[in-house]
Amino acid sequence: MQINQFFYKIFLIGKSDAPAAFLGTAFPITPNGGLLTCRHVVEVEKRNDEIHIAIFDNELNLFKPINQVLYSSLPGFDLAFLPNALNRTKQAYFPILSPEKLIIGEDIYSFGYYSIDKDPNQVTQGYFAGHIVNISPMSNIIAPNITLPYPLLEGMSGSPVLTYHNGPKVVGVGCENRQHRISISEVLEYKDSQREYKESINRIVEYGLAYHPISIMAFLSSININDFLVSEKGEQIPGLE
Repeated sequence: MQINQFFYKIFLIGKSDAPAAFLGTAFPITPNGGLLTCRHVVEVEKRNDEIHIAIFDNELNLFKPINQVLYSSLPGFDLAFLPNALNRTKQAYFPILSPEKLIIGEDIYSFGYYSIDKDPNQVTQGYFAGHIVNISPMSNIIAPNITLPYPLLEGMSGSPVLTYHNGPKVVGVGCENRQHRISISEVLEYKDSQREYKESINRIVEYGLAYHPISIMAFLSSININDFLVSEKGEQIPGLE
């Protein structure tokens, strides 16, 4: 897979046309250059007309202002679609894995960008992998999600969750984290009748959450985007290996 063709950084651009903050990650989901990300990544308050949101085009090494963003009117979707965000012909995009093929324990991985305190000068790329921990029930949740075995670091919102099924396929869009506190463990040691030593261990485990393929498909259909590809077969897409 050609990294530069499939993973893009979103920035807030300041008055001097220089990056003021790193906001998140986006990826191509349609063959016409449409990018998918999270709504909270691009729905930021602009302080004045001189500040705007932009995609960094890795292949051309320049910033492209984001002029159009589509949101769904359906509740529960923290997703956004950027039509032709790179303003050029683009054939590379990710197919979506057929939802019925996705199961708990599936091998998954994410590649994305993150930055401490949204510092635009400290953007780091990262690769995370593991197995799906859980899939939310489909019957009572409007936008079902999957639980990831790794957290989504700041800036990785909007990054794709992938699996390899006859080639790379999207199985999720990273959106947020969930924390769990494990039980306290105590180790007791008696030295004599007068002395007692106790040790307590507290630990917070953080998991990432991502939208299920059904949620991705429902979101795109709700905004009348229908040229995404749902497949379980090997697809001949430029740059996708």
